[in-house]
Amino acid sequence: MSQDKRPVLVGMNNPLSSEPAHALFPHPAGCTGHRLYEMLKSRVPHVTRREYLDVFDRRNVVSAMSYDREEARLGASRLYLEFFGSGRTVVLLGAETVAAFGLPRLLLHPQENGGCTWRQIPHPSGRNLWFNDEKNRTLVAMLLEDLYNAAR
Repeated sequence: MSQDKRPVLVGMNNPLSSEPAHALFPHPAGCTGHRLYEMLKSRVPHVTRREYLDVFDRRNVVSAMSYDREEARLGASRLYLEFFGSGRTVVLLGAETVAAFGLPRLLLHPQENGGCTWRQIPHPSGRNLWFNDEKNRTLVAMLLEDLYNAAR
């Protein structure tokens, strides 16, 4: 079992890089990691990119630059076993990621499973209209702020 207690952000895949260190990276502007960082920054204005990178353990269920559902299920199984019993909070980004883990859909609310707290948010891509509503962006920003503050 890992001693790492940082909150985990889990996305689908990075279409720009297969490097694990680039998962949900806050650059370039407009990418998923950048959108998450900007939401956090809306609540914690002084947060730096370096702090975002240090505070959150960032993963993808697929390491390849293209998404594959079967690979996602295998990746999710590996991550589930890694996180099992760790007491960590894991935030799943998007319906595809939630489906890969086989968890019931429950937006934002915590679910206890396998010794972890699981949270779900819609995928923060530029195409997801859910984030057009300021209240929804604020809810996710508040979740990120809570996780950020708890990890510091």
